[in-house]
Amino acid sequence: MLRIRNRGPLVLLVALALVLTACGADDAEEAPATTAAPTTTAAPTTTAAPTTTAAPTTTAAPTTTTTEATVDMTPETPDLKVMPATLAQFLPLYVAQEKGFFAEYGLDPEILAFEGGAGRATEAALSGEAHMGYTSWPLAFSLAERGQQLKFITTHAYYAVVDGVDYSTHRLIVTEDSPIQSVADLEGARIGVIARGSNEEAFLTSILLQVGVDPDSVELIEAFWGAHPDLLTSGEIDVGYMIYPFITGIIPYGDTAGNGFRSIGDPYIGGADGIPEMLGPRGAGMFPMAASPEFVEENPNTIRAWALAIRDASAWIVDNPAEALDISVAISGVPGEAQKNNPPHMYVTWPENLVEQMERVANMMVEADLLGEGLDVGAFISDLPFTEDEMTENGRFFPWDPSQLP
Repeated sequence: MLRIRNRGPLVLLVALALVLTACGADDAEEAPATTAAPTTTAAPTTTAAPTTTAAPTTTAAPTTTTTEATVDMTPETPDLKVMPATLAQFLPLYVAQEKGFFAEYGLDPEILAFEGGAGRATEAALSGEAHMGYTSWPLAFSLAERGQQLKFITTHAYYAVVDGVDYSTHRLIVTEDSPIQSVADLEGARIGVIARGSNEEAFLTSILLQVGVDPDSVELIEAFWGAHPDLLTSGEIDVGYMIYPFITGIIPYGDTAGNGFRSIGDPYIGGADGIPEMLGPRGAGMFPMAASPEFVEENPNTIRAWALAIRDASAWIVDNPAEALDISVAISGVPGEAQKNNPPHMYVTWPENLVEQMERVANMMVEADLLGEGLDVGAFISDLPFTEDEMTENGRFFPWDPSQLP
């Protein structure tokens, strides 16, 4: 098992299942300061449907829809509380608030935005502090095994290679003079990750086992992504498991080195630079918004309204890329010029290959001894009152590439 050490500002999940089960919500970690939700504006006029890229080849959609929408679609909880991160991966959520798409569907959510990994938001969704929070598949799978079940609501960002364009935002970063040339050289390395139970831990463990490196020799040091460059420079970590936009300041998208740093590969997609194929070119959307099963069961119209607002916001982003960049700057604090050096983003509400790729990651975790056998990934899927046409629209992919802006 990988060793874990805390370093620097982070959102740390320490035995979340035990905390929630034994202590209750009152003993949960104190919430970090939240940022104010963007001011909701009047609902925009309808725009023409955006041009989208071809979706990755998918399997049949999971059986999660009904053929007829219910008669009364009024949201049961219009003033729900949601906890996303301040990242461009969740841009449709902030656009839906700023441009009035939530209001169009009868929602007035309170956005409890924060910087950090999925542990903090997942805890909030399970404890009832928030109605929905973002999570990661590996974290949700591990919690389900301990009796803390979640339901996935919307996918948001999708990581894949589509029509030759790489929409993945993750890289393993080292200093330019590091002796580490590939993942095969990670024996004994200190690797910066956002938190335990994260995608980073699951994917790293699987990669290390596949390339013959003992995971027990590696120490994971928990620190916020933005702190990794300084930790690399000071020698406190040997590798940073980083995401864009935090990589942008040191290595522009499309380059493999810059400013004293270099990339040794993409641990999500894999299949290059000595990294085994992980998600593969078809990719997945691994940071879903999630809620408790009880909330989903009691609020089907609320969940439906949320998903449709996110889909409409994603379409708006395609039609209004420059204004979308302004909103992304406001929520993330990352300057627009820096974001133009980010990878393009792909947004989708509910990809058709969701269950298939969830099973792939669950099997990866079983092989890495991070999860027991027998997890039912179907338990994360809800039967919601979407029409067939709505479900088809939920599977559309919406690309956003700030680098193409003047």
